[in-house]
Amino acid sequence: MSLVLLQPSRLPYTEQELRVTQDAPAPLLLARRLAAGLSSTDLLERLRVLPAAPHGDEPAPYTGPAGRPEIAYTYDERLREFDAFFDVVRVDRPADGVFSRGLLVAYRSLLEEGMAAGTRMSWADWSSLCATLQEMICLAVGEDRTAGRVAVSEPPLLRWHMDPHRRWRVGHQVFFVLTQCVIVALQSFRSALAEEDLAAARRNLRLVTRLFNGSAAAFVFTSEFSAGQYENGVRPSMEPPFVSPGFSGLLSPDHLYMVKLFARLRPVLRALPAELAPDHRAFVRALGTVYESHKYVCRRFGGDTGSSLRTSDASALPAVDVIHALKLARTKIVGRS
Repeated sequence: MSLVLLQPSRLPYTEQELRVTQDAPAPLLLARRLAAGLSSTDLLERLRVLPAAPHGDEPAPYTGPAGRPEIAYTYDERLREFDAFFDVVRVDRPADGVFSRGLLVAYRSLLEEGMAAGTRMSWADWSSLCATLQEMICLAVGEDRTAGRVAVSEPPLLRWHMDPHRRWRVGHQVFFVLTQCVIVALQSFRSALAEEDLAAARRNLRLVTRLFNGSAAAFVFTSEFSAGQYENGVRPSMEPPFVSPGFSGLLSPDHLYMVKLFARLRPVLRALPAELAPDHRAFVRALGTVYESHKYVCRRFGGDTGSSLRTSDASALPAVDVIHALKLARTKIVGRS
Protein backbone atom coordinates (compact mmCIF):
# COMPACT_ATOMS: atom_id res chain seq x y z
CA MET A 1 0.00 0.00 0.00
CA SER A 2 1.30 3.44 -0.89
CA LEU A 3 1.84 5.94 1.88
CA VAL A 4 -0.55 8.85 1.30
CA LEU A 5 0.83 12.13 2.63
CA LEU A 6 -0.26 15.73 2.56
CA GLN A 7 1.91 18.21 0.76
CA PRO A 8 4.04 19.82 3.50
CA SER A 9 2.52 23.19 2.60
CA ARG A 10 -0.90 21.82 3.62
CA LEU A 11 0.05 20.54 7.08
CA PRO A 12 -1.71 21.92 10.18
CA TYR A 13 -0.40 25.20 11.55
CA THR A 14 -1.71 24.98 15.12
CA GLU A 15 -2.60 22.38 17.72
CA GLN A 16 -6.25 23.15 17.04
CA GLU A 17 -5.86 22.48 13.30
CA LEU A 18 -4.14 19.19 14.07
CA ARG A 19 -7.12 17.74 15.87
CA VAL A 20 -9.58 16.03 13.55
CA THR A 21 -13.34 16.62 13.51
CA GLN A 22 -15.75 14.42 15.38
CA ASP A 23 -17.27 12.94 12.20
CA ALA A 24 -14.05 11.02 11.58
CA PRO A 25 -13.74 8.28 8.95
CA ALA A 26 -13.02 4.70 9.94
CA PRO A 27 -9.20 5.03 10.07
CA LEU A 28 -9.49 7.78 12.64
CA LEU A 29 -11.86 5.77 14.77
CA LEU A 30 -9.04 3.24 14.96
CA ALA A 31 -6.65 6.04 15.91
CA ARG A 32 -9.00 7.03 18.73
CA ARG A 33 -9.12 3.44 19.95
CA LEU A 34 -5.34 3.37 19.97
CA ALA A 35 -5.26 6.61 21.94
CA ALA A 36 -7.79 5.19 24.39
CA GLY A 37 -5.63 2.12 25.10
CA LEU A 38 -6.14 -0.53 22.42
CA SER A 39 -4.22 -3.62 23.50
CA SER A 40 -0.89 -4.23 21.80
CA THR A 41 -1.98 -7.73 20.73
CA ASP A 42 -4.89 -6.30 18.75
CA LEU A 43 -3.09 -3.26 17.38
CA LEU A 44 -1.17 -4.69 14.44
CA GLU A 45 -4.07 -6.86 13.25
CA ARG A 46 -6.38 -3.86 13.24
CA LEU A 47 -3.81 -1.72 11.49
CA ARG A 48 -3.50 -4.38 8.76
CA VAL A 49 -7.12 -3.86 7.74
CA LEU A 50 -6.79 -0.11 7.50
CA PRO A 51 -8.81 1.08 4.48
CA ALA A 52 -6.86 1.95 1.34
CA ALA A 53 -7.76 5.65 1.34
CA PRO A 54 -9.81 8.13 3.43
CA HIS A 55 -13.58 7.51 3.03
CA GLY A 56 -12.69 4.69 0.63
CA ASP A 57 -12.00 7.18 -2.16
CA GLU A 58 -8.90 7.59 -4.24
CA PRO A 59 -6.82 10.49 -2.91
CA ALA A 60 -6.90 13.67 -4.95
CA PRO A 61 -3.43 14.11 -6.49
CA TYR A 62 -1.48 17.28 -5.97
CA THR A 63 -1.56 19.25 -9.22
CA GLY A 64 0.52 22.35 -8.56
CA PRO A 65 2.31 24.58 -6.07
CA ALA A 66 0.14 25.58 -3.14
CA GLY A 67 2.45 26.73 -0.40
CA ARG A 68 1.62 29.28 2.23
CA PRO A 69 2.88 32.69 1.15
CA GLU A 70 5.90 32.89 3.42
CA ILE A 71 7.50 29.60 2.29
CA ALA A 72 8.04 29.08 -1.41
CA TYR A 73 7.37 25.46 -2.37
CA THR A 74 7.01 23.83 -5.76
CA TYR A 75 6.39 20.12 -6.22
CA ASP A 76 8.66 19.66 -9.21
CA GLU A 77 9.67 16.58 -11.18
CA ARG A 78 12.64 15.81 -8.92
CA LEU A 79 10.37 15.65 -5.87
CA ARG A 80 7.78 13.61 -7.77
CA GLU A 81 10.45 11.10 -8.75
CA PHE A 82 11.65 10.88 -5.16
CA ASP A 83 8.14 10.18 -3.84
CA ALA A 84 7.50 7.58 -6.54
CA PHE A 85 10.71 5.72 -5.62
CA PHE A 86 9.61 5.45 -1.98
CA ASP A 87 5.98 4.66 -2.88
CA VAL A 88 4.56 7.94 -1.57
CA VAL A 89 1.44 9.62 -2.99
CA ARG A 90 0.94 13.33 -2.28
CA VAL A 91 -2.48 14.90 -1.85
CA ASP A 92 -3.64 18.48 -1.58
CA ARG A 93 -6.56 17.91 0.75
CA PRO A 94 -5.97 18.76 4.42
CA ALA A 95 -9.34 17.37 5.56
CA ASP A 96 -10.57 13.79 5.93
CA GLY A 97 -7.81 12.65 8.26
CA VAL A 98 -5.04 12.28 5.67
CA PHE A 99 -2.37 13.30 8.19
CA SER A 100 -3.59 10.90 10.89
CA ARG A 101 -3.98 8.06 8.44
CA GLY A 102 -0.39 8.57 7.30
CA LEU A 103 0.69 8.19 10.92
CA LEU A 104 -1.22 4.92 11.23
CA VAL A 105 0.16 3.48 7.99
CA ALA A 106 3.74 4.39 8.91
CA TYR A 107 3.32 2.89 12.38
CA ARG A 108 1.86 -0.29 10.89
CA SER A 109 4.76 -0.60 8.43
CA LEU A 110 7.28 -0.08 11.24
CA LEU A 111 5.68 -2.76 13.42
CA GLU A 112 5.32 -5.24 10.55
CA GLU A 113 8.92 -4.80 9.45
CA GLY A 114 10.29 -4.87 12.99
CA MET A 115 8.36 -7.99 13.99
CA ALA A 116 9.09 -9.84 10.74
CA ALA A 117 12.75 -8.95 10.16
CA GLY A 118 13.90 -7.92 13.64
CA THR A 119 16.28 -5.20 14.71
CA ARG A 120 19.59 -4.60 16.46
CA MET A 121 18.26 -1.41 18.05
CA SER A 122 18.26 -1.20 21.81
CA TRP A 123 14.93 -1.62 23.54
CA ALA A 124 15.14 2.01 24.64
CA ASP A 125 15.52 3.27 21.05
CA TRP A 126 12.85 0.96 19.63
CA SER A 127 10.27 1.78 22.30
CA SER A 128 11.08 5.50 22.01
CA LEU A 129 10.50 5.41 18.25
CA CYS A 130 7.17 3.61 18.67
CA ALA A 131 6.10 5.87 21.53
CA THR A 132 6.81 8.97 19.43
CA LEU A 133 4.43 7.78 16.71
CA GLN A 134 1.85 6.79 19.32
CA GLU A 135 2.05 10.26 20.86
CA MET A 136 1.43 11.96 17.52
CA ILE A 137 -1.53 9.67 16.82
CA CYS A 138 -3.00 10.66 20.19
CA LEU A 139 -2.46 14.36 19.50
CA ALA A 140 -4.01 14.10 16.05
CA VAL A 141 -7.28 12.76 17.48
CA GLY A 142 -7.39 15.20 20.37
CA GLU A 143 -6.55 12.73 23.13
CA ASP A 144 -4.25 13.28 26.09
CA ARG A 145 -0.77 12.30 24.93
CA THR A 146 -0.05 10.50 28.23
CA ALA A 147 -3.33 8.60 28.57
CA GLY A 148 -3.88 5.04 27.40
CA ARG A 149 -0.46 4.55 25.84
CA VAL A 150 -0.36 1.21 24.02
CA ALA A 151 2.28 -1.24 25.17
CA VAL A 152 5.09 -1.73 22.65
CA SER A 153 5.86 -5.28 21.56
CA GLU A 154 9.53 -6.25 21.62
CA PRO A 155 10.82 -7.29 18.17
CA PRO A 156 13.14 -10.26 17.63
CA LEU A 157 16.83 -9.89 16.90
CA LEU A 158 17.70 -8.88 13.35
CA ARG A 159 17.39 -11.65 10.76
CA TRP A 160 20.03 -11.59 8.06
CA HIS A 161 17.68 -12.83 5.34
CA MET A 162 15.73 -9.58 5.54
CA ASP A 163 14.80 -7.68 2.36
CA PRO A 164 17.07 -4.59 2.27
CA HIS A 165 14.88 -2.80 -0.28
CA ARG A 166 11.81 -3.15 1.94
CA ARG A 167 13.71 -2.00 5.04
CA TRP A 168 15.08 1.00 3.10
CA ARG A 169 11.59 1.98 1.90
CA VAL A 170 9.82 1.44 5.23
CA GLY A 171 12.50 3.28 7.19
CA HIS A 172 12.32 6.26 4.85
CA GLN A 173 8.53 6.33 5.01
CA VAL A 174 8.67 6.45 8.81
CA PHE A 175 11.22 9.26 8.56
CA PHE A 176 8.96 11.22 6.16
CA VAL A 177 6.04 10.98 8.58
CA LEU A 178 8.20 12.06 11.53
CA THR A 179 9.48 15.01 9.49
CA GLN A 180 5.90 16.05 8.78
CA CYS A 181 5.23 15.85 12.53
CA VAL A 182 8.24 18.12 13.12
CA ILE A 183 6.79 20.65 10.67
CA VAL A 184 3.42 20.57 12.44
CA ALA A 185 5.02 20.97 15.88
CA LEU A 186 7.28 23.83 14.73
CA GLN A 187 4.36 25.65 13.12
CA SER A 188 2.31 25.16 16.29
CA PHE A 189 5.28 26.45 18.30
CA ARG A 190 5.43 29.59 16.16
CA SER A 191 1.67 30.13 16.42
CA ALA A 192 1.79 29.76 20.20
CA LEU A 193 4.59 32.32 20.49
CA ALA A 194 2.63 34.75 18.33
CA GLU A 195 -0.25 34.39 20.77
CA GLU A 196 2.15 34.79 23.75
CA ASP A 197 1.19 31.32 25.00
CA LEU A 198 4.52 30.23 26.48
CA ALA A 199 3.12 26.98 27.86
CA ALA A 200 2.00 25.85 24.40
CA ALA A 201 5.27 27.06 22.86
CA ARG A 202 7.29 25.04 25.38
CA ARG A 203 5.06 22.00 24.86
CA ASN A 204 5.61 22.03 21.10
CA LEU A 205 9.33 22.75 21.32
CA ARG A 206 9.73 19.74 23.58
CA LEU A 207 7.63 17.70 21.18
CA VAL A 208 10.01 18.62 18.33
CA THR A 209 12.92 17.41 20.46
CA ARG A 210 11.26 14.03 20.98
CA LEU A 211 10.45 13.81 17.28
CA PHE A 212 14.07 14.50 16.37
CA ASN A 213 15.16 11.73 18.73
CA GLY A 214 12.65 9.42 17.06
CA SER A 215 13.98 10.44 13.64
CA ALA A 216 17.52 9.60 14.74
CA ALA A 217 16.33 6.13 15.77
CA ALA A 218 14.52 5.73 12.42
CA PHE A 219 17.83 6.31 10.60
CA VAL A 220 19.41 3.44 12.51
CA PHE A 221 16.44 1.15 11.83
CA THR A 222 16.55 1.98 8.11
CA SER A 223 20.18 0.93 7.69
CA GLU A 224 20.15 -2.46 9.42
CA PHE A 225 21.49 -4.50 6.53
CA SER A 226 24.97 -5.17 5.25
CA ALA A 227 27.21 -2.82 3.31
CA GLY A 228 27.28 -5.41 0.53
CA GLN A 229 23.49 -5.40 0.27
CA TYR A 230 23.56 -1.63 0.01
CA GLU A 231 26.38 -1.46 -2.53
CA ASN A 232 25.10 -4.28 -4.73
CA GLY A 233 21.35 -3.70 -4.49
CA VAL A 234 20.00 -0.59 -2.80
CA ARG A 235 22.44 2.01 -4.10
CA PRO A 236 22.26 0.91 -7.77
CA SER A 237 18.46 1.24 -7.60
CA MET A 238 18.96 4.95 -6.80
CA GLU A 239 21.25 5.57 -9.79
CA PRO A 240 20.66 5.89 -13.55
CA PRO A 241 19.04 4.34 -15.49
CA PHE A 242 16.50 3.68 -12.72
CA VAL A 243 16.35 7.31 -11.52
CA SER A 244 17.70 10.65 -12.67
CA PRO A 245 21.31 11.66 -11.91
CA GLY A 246 21.71 13.32 -8.52
CA PHE A 247 18.90 11.36 -6.84
CA SER A 248 19.31 11.67 -3.07
CA GLY A 249 17.49 11.11 0.21
CA LEU A 250 17.87 14.83 0.83
CA LEU A 251 15.35 15.46 -1.97
CA SER A 252 12.43 14.57 0.31
CA PRO A 253 9.69 17.22 -0.09
CA ASP A 254 9.15 17.22 3.67
CA HIS A 255 12.85 17.65 4.47
CA LEU A 256 13.10 20.45 1.91
CA TYR A 257 10.13 22.25 3.45
CA MET A 258 11.41 21.73 6.99
CA VAL A 259 14.77 23.34 6.15
CA LYS A 260 12.97 26.34 4.66
CA LEU A 261 10.87 26.53 7.82
CA PHE A 262 14.07 26.60 9.88
CA ALA A 263 15.10 29.75 8.02
CA ARG A 264 11.71 31.36 8.64
CA LEU A 265 11.94 30.56 12.35
CA ARG A 266 15.44 31.97 12.74
CA PRO A 267 14.36 35.46 13.97
CA VAL A 268 11.82 33.89 16.33
CA LEU A 269 14.36 31.49 17.83
CA ARG A 270 16.93 34.23 18.34
CA ALA A 271 14.40 36.32 20.26
CA LEU A 272 13.07 33.53 22.49
CA PRO A 273 12.03 34.39 26.04
CA ALA A 274 14.63 33.34 28.61
CA GLU A 275 12.19 30.79 30.06
CA LEU A 276 12.45 28.74 26.86
CA ALA A 277 16.25 28.77 26.59
CA PRO A 278 16.82 25.30 28.16
CA ASP A 279 14.21 23.75 25.87
CA HIS A 280 15.76 25.48 22.87
CA ARG A 281 19.19 24.06 23.70
CA ALA A 282 17.71 20.55 23.92
CA PHE A 283 16.00 21.13 20.56
CA VAL A 284 19.30 22.10 18.87
CA ARG A 285 21.12 19.12 20.41
CA ALA A 286 18.40 16.76 19.18
CA LEU A 287 18.66 18.17 15.66
CA GLY A 288 22.39 17.52 15.79
CA THR A 289 21.65 13.93 16.85
CA VAL A 290 19.58 13.40 13.69
CA TYR A 291 22.55 14.41 11.53
CA GLU A 292 24.88 12.22 13.58
CA SER A 293 22.58 9.26 12.90
CA HIS A 294 22.62 10.12 9.20
CA LYS A 295 26.42 10.14 9.34
CA TYR A 296 26.30 6.72 11.03
CA VAL A 297 24.25 5.35 8.13
CA CYS A 298 26.66 6.78 5.57
CA ARG A 299 29.67 5.45 7.45
CA ARG A 300 28.13 1.95 7.55
CA PHE A 301 27.82 1.99 3.79
CA GLY A 302 31.25 3.38 2.96
CA GLY A 303 30.38 7.07 3.04
CA ASP A 304 33.41 7.90 5.18
CA THR A 305 35.57 7.39 2.09
CA GLY A 306 33.13 7.37 -0.86
CA SER A 307 31.04 10.10 -2.46
CA SER A 308 27.32 10.61 -1.91
CA LEU A 309 24.61 10.07 -4.49
CA ARG A 310 24.39 13.84 -4.92
CA THR A 311 28.01 14.18 -5.99
CA SER A 312 30.06 12.54 -8.71
CA ASP A 313 32.33 9.59 -8.01
CA ALA A 314 35.24 11.93 -8.71
CA SER A 315 34.25 14.20 -5.81
CA ALA A 316 37.00 14.57 -3.22
CA LEU A 317 34.48 15.13 -0.42
CA PRO A 318 33.22 11.96 1.33
CA ALA A 319 29.49 11.67 2.01
CA VAL A 320 30.01 11.81 5.78
CA ASP A 321 31.77 15.17 5.42
CA VAL A 322 28.89 16.49 3.31
CA ILE A 323 26.39 15.56 6.02
CA HIS A 324 28.61 17.05 8.74
CA ALA A 325 28.69 20.34 6.84
CA LEU A 326 24.88 20.25 6.62
CA LYS A 327 24.68 19.59 10.37
CA LEU A 328 26.79 22.66 11.12
CA ALA A 329 24.77 24.83 8.75
CA ARG A 330 21.34 23.69 9.98
CA THR A 331 22.12 23.83 13.69
CA LYS A 332 23.53 27.32 13.15
CA ILE A 333 20.28 28.43 11.48
CA VAL A 334 18.20 27.35 14.46
CA GLY A 335 20.74 28.43 17.08
CA ARG A 336 20.67 31.66 19.03
CA SER A 337 24.01 33.11 17.93
